[in-house]
Order: sequence, then structure tokens, then C-alpha cells
Amino acid sequence: MYKKLQVFTKTTNFRQATKLVECPLVKPNDEEIRVKNIYAGVNATDINITAARYFTDGKLPFDIGLEALGIVDEIGSNVTTTLKKGQPVLALNGAGFSEYVYSSPKHLIPLPELKPDYLVTYVNGLTASIALDKAGHVKAGDKVLVTAAAGGTGQIVVQWAKHRGAYVIAMTSSEKKAEYLKKLGADFIINYKTDNIDQVLSEKFPDGIDVVWETIGGDVFSTLFKHLAIKGRMVLIGSITTYSGDQGHGFVDVSIPNLHTKLVMRSLSLTGFMLMNYREHFQEYFGQLIPKVHKGEIKVAVDLGEQTSEGKFFGLEQVVRAEEHLHGGKNLGKVVVQIQEP
Repeated sequence: MYKKLQVFTKTTNFRQATKLVECPLVKPNDEEIRVKNIYAGVNATDINITAARYFTDGKLPFDIGLEALGIVDEIGSNVTTTLKKGQPVLALNGAGFSEYVYSSPKHLIPLPELKPDYLVTYVNGLTASIALDKAGHVKAGDKVLVTAAAGGTGQIVVQWAKHRGAYVIAMTSSEKKAEYLKKLGADFIINYKTDNIDQVLSEKFPDGIDVVWETIGGDVFSTLFKHLAIKGRMVLIGSITTYSGDQGHGFVDVSIPNLHTKLVMRSLSLTGFMLMNYREHFQEYFGQLIPKVHKGEIKVAVDLGEQTSEGKFFGLEQVVRAEEHLHGGKNLGKVVVQIQEP
């Protein structure tokens, strides 16, 4: 038998939504590969999935966990693959909060080593790199403002923007996170807990911001929109402050007076970004991200909960605590749960 988390109640309260279940550990079918899962990534949008807002048909119970990282355990008899038993892989089939994952080979990404750092290359890394390039059209000399900059995705956004030659303004919530962001190359830090965002941007960047990476929503969205430069681009990734409500789609409408006029007169653009609409770029960008992580060209902070009072996130029972850690804004970098020993 093996254990996995499943969603039994549609709600954004992860603790109430999920239960641990046991399943028979059977051989993979002829077309599948079985992966022994060692690490799983935690994402802000997990509570959108438990609420059945997207990435699921909503038929209860359903699996949960966008990212699994483990080793090939057994290969189906009809599978043609270069993967070997023991090969580290990313498994991207939406059932990552599980001790074992059964997957089509096409949903497995080979990795150079068994290391949790590579979990940032999927949801976080692909979102950061593809959105900046294809939606934000970031170029050298741009001023790029990054919200939630010390999070799993934000840390990659900061570095990818710097690789593109941009000046990076990073928003975060503590001095510890600010120090980390400076090490990543951020040029200017805004602590949104102690600084007045509107005032700081008005004083320090009177000509405005070229690209705003927006993940917060609500009043922050409205404030940052005001500070877009002429031809500025705001890339809308999410609205994390409004996800926790159980009504609707997880976004709260924000009223911007005379929006049409402001967009036209200043040649501004608001671009929504949903990663799954850019699948055609996945292979190309995995091909860039994985080697960069391997060589240390992209630095990764992984938060396994070791600094928390209750200690490391180890075992499926700890996924709930890891989710609450992330949504409480306590994380530095990518939140990861170690599912079991290799």
C-alpha cells in the first residue's frame, strides 16, 4: 500500500479539503512509469485547485499536487523510453502529494540529480521565464517591479529579469527576505510592511515602471497600475490575497476609473498570464532552466520548514502545515515537502 492526499471537500481551506488515503501499490500498466516520489512542491494556487477553480473536473475525490520529484521505480512493458530505473525525474501529472506517482512518460522530465531545487523549474520557473519573455517583453534597461519577490516564483523572476539586463525593484515583507533578494541581484527593495508603496515609487521612480509583475491583487494592483511608465506592461499572474475566499474564481474585481482612457493615452497594456496556455514553450524553457539550476546560474532557496518551530516538512502529513506556512507569508523561497527517504 501507499499513501496519497486527495480532495474530498471543495474549499480553499486546504486542511478541510484534503484527506490521506491508502491505495494498493500495483505494477504500472503497460504504458506507464511508476515514480517513487521523494519531494513535492507547494504552490499558492493549490487552494484554487482544492476549490475546483481550475486544473480539475471537480469530481470528488480528486488528486492534488502539481509537482512531484522522485526516481523512476518501475517501467511498463510497452514503454519506449531512455529513462532507466533510479533516474531522477520531475512528474507533472497533478498528483504530486503522493508516495508514488503513475505517469505517462511524456509527463516525466529527466533531471541530472535528485535535488529538491529542480522543483522550481516547473510552475515557478516556467511561469517566471515565459511570462517575462512572452507577456512582459522584458528587455535590457527596463525597470521591472516584482511582487512577492522572495517566494518560489519571485526569486526566479528577479534573476530572469536580471539576466535580461533589467533594473529590478523587489517587493517583500522582511529584512531577512530583503537580504536574500540583494544577493540575487535586486537593485532596489520595497518592504511593503513598513514602506508606503505609492510614496516610494513616486519619489524614487517618477518616470514610472516599465514592467510590473503582479501577483497580489486588490489595493496593491490599483497602486502599482498608477505607476506604469508610458508603454508600461503589467503582467497579471495571480491575486494571492483574494484566493482564500470560497466564492467565485478567486479574484476580486478592482475598479480603476477611466481605465480605457488611461490604457490608450499612455499606451499601457494589462496582460493576464496562465501557464497552461503556453505549453508550446515548455520544452524550450525546461531546456534553459534545468541546466541553469544545475550549474548554479539560477540560485534557488528551498524552504523545507527546517526553521519552523515544528521542524522539517517530512511526510505527507506535513503538506497541510506547508500550505499554511506558504499562505501565511512565512516562506523564503520555494516551499517543499519531503515525502519519504529515497
